[in-house]
Amino acid sequence: MGIRVTPIARGDFLSLARDRPAELLDRIAAPEAFVVKRFYAPEDVRAFRDHAFEWGRDTEASWHPLHDDCPDYHRLHDNYPRAWFQQKLHAFYRHGWYEHNRALFAFFGEIFALKNRLAGYDSDRFLRNRPADGIVARLNVHHYPSGGGYQAEHIDPTGSHAHVQTLVQASRHGVDFKTGGVYARASEAATERVYFDPLTEVGDMIVMSPGIPHGVEAVDPEAEYAWRDNSGRWTILPLFLTSDYPSAEGEKPRQVAAGRP
Repeated sequence: MGIRVTPIARGDFLSLARDRPAELLDRIAAPEAFVVKRFYAPEDVRAFRDHAFEWGRDTEASWHPLHDDCPDYHRLHDNYPRAWFQQKLHAFYRHGWYEHNRALFAFFGEIFALKNRLAGYDSDRFLRNRPADGIVARLNVHHYPSGGGYQAEHIDPTGSHAHVQTLVQASRHGVDFKTGGVYARASEAATERVYFDPLTEVGDMIVMSPGIPHGVEAVDPEAEYAWRDNSGRWTILPLFLTSDYPSAEGEKPRQVAAGRP
């Protein structure tokens, strides 16, 4: 059986999550994926995307382990051989414990609260944690440039803090890019890929299980790779994850296939 994809209005989805959380989790585990229409206003999402792009163009890329002194930073991933899974993209990282990010995390606060409620926690759990606390809130922005930006198929950890995967769409299939994009399979044994980008608009949110194989197929692979161009595929991921300090919940993503797409 493949993945069922259900478009749903924002209010209806939030009501389902609030009033029938067990039903929502059962449906996601089935697996069923939801496309929550217009979760954010498209103009707000594009403005945030443009701000990240300018930050990445005007400052040096770097990398920092997720320790207490980790700053906000952006990084050019280029098939680093020791990565948890292979990818070629420009990624931006903002962290919940910094005061200067308070308004940003409040803007995406409904998603963090949703994740916490589905995990049985208070809505603000983990938001101000520092890496030494084990689990932190982070806001990832991923830019998959035209010319082959991609992410190898992988499975994310499904710990007590991570029952759902949430992806806020920040680009439009057919406009910002033409081919490739995010997909998932119902299981490692399934052969069918379900592609989400043609089903979404800027501001929509994809909600699915982190424990099913998913990845990003190479974006416009015939074009010249151009990370300094604000086209290609963009997505925003508000998430909780374990820090790089040793911990009991230190699970990391697992690549499903050794090869690139």
